[in-house]
Amino acid sequence: MKKNISLFIFTLLIIFSIFEIFVRIFFPQDLQRYWVINENKYGLSINKSNHTHKLHRFKSYKAKYKFGKFGNRITVSNYNLEKKDKILVLGDSFTFGWLLQDEYTFVHKLQKDNLNYNFINVAVGAWGTSNYTLFSELYCESINPKKIFVFMNTDDFNRGFERGFYKIKDDQLIIQKKEIKNNSGDSELDKKIPFYKFLKSNSHSFMLTRNVVYNLINKPNYNPWSSDRYWPKPSSNSDKAKSIKVKMLNEKIFIRLKEITKNCGSELYIFNINWALPKMMSEENVNKMFLENAEMFFNENQIYYFQNSNKMESLYKKPMAYIIDIDFHPNQKGSNLIYLSFKNEIKKILNSN
Repeated sequence: MKKNISLFIFTLLIIFSIFEIFVRIFFPQDLQRYWVINENKYGLSINKSNHTHKLHRFKSYKAKYKFGKFGNRITVSNYNLEKKDKILVLGDSFTFGWLLQDEYTFVHKLQKDNLNYNFINVAVGAWGTSNYTLFSELYCESINPKKIFVFMNTDDFNRGFERGFYKIKDDQLIIQKKEIKNNSGDSELDKKIPFYKFLKSNSHSFMLTRNVVYNLINKPNYNPWSSDRYWPKPSSNSDKAKSIKVKMLNEKIFIRLKEITKNCGSELYIFNINWALPKMMSEENVNKMFLENAEMFFNENQIYYFQNSNKMESLYKKPMAYIIDIDFHPNQKGSNLIYLSFKNEIKKILNSN
């Protein structure tokens, strides 16, 4: 009896080992925790500094991320770049290059075109206006960039409002600390199931099985490209009062960013990715009001602002060709379209100095 049990256990170990080797070779899993942490003073989400995230995977998309001392994604290994004037690049997951290998990100391509400057891409997924303004407030002096490039995305303004790092009090913009949620701690399953945490960090076959089971229980919501031409579609219960608040707060946030940039000895440039045009958005979209008035606002406040909408027509005609299916971030084709839409303007800016 004992011999049979031992044989059974040995057989299971052999099967598991073979399965583990197979998965490691042909379908490796992401065994690392998320590469984003919260800084201590305000709870701002930032990329880990001097860190390598070996594998970020979604279906057939795989990417490896390497970060420098500022939490900046490094896509070009060139020692000489460290001697060049810095450009601080701010934005969300589109600018970061979510699920894209280094060479396919639009910031990488802009860097390759302009090797006389060092692009410091600190973009973080789900960042909004308050995130990249607060980052500049905290780190601009230590980075000491010659220029700051902000790549605005469609939902940045609502995110800026919802993040709560800034609020208006007595017509003044004030900064406030957020409660930091520790997302890197142990889960309930880590605590309750023996070896669960260990297997998550060390076994590719275990993580594959876990993810398959999770997806069967929690089936992902698959929705077609929204009528607003971006994902996710905003809640339909948004009202005009919130739109006004979003517009007012973001105008003050950008004025604050202009002041921070000036005090840092830098020059501020705002680029609108135009993944969605205001005319495509529903009236319930709380980003719409700011975007409709953006050009006038930036001109009045003497902030450089560039729109690439005339270069994005192919996206508007056939959007699904430019995004990662279900995930909805730009695919290689979408990222390249963004690059092409800004290439000449950025080259002109950098060559004029």
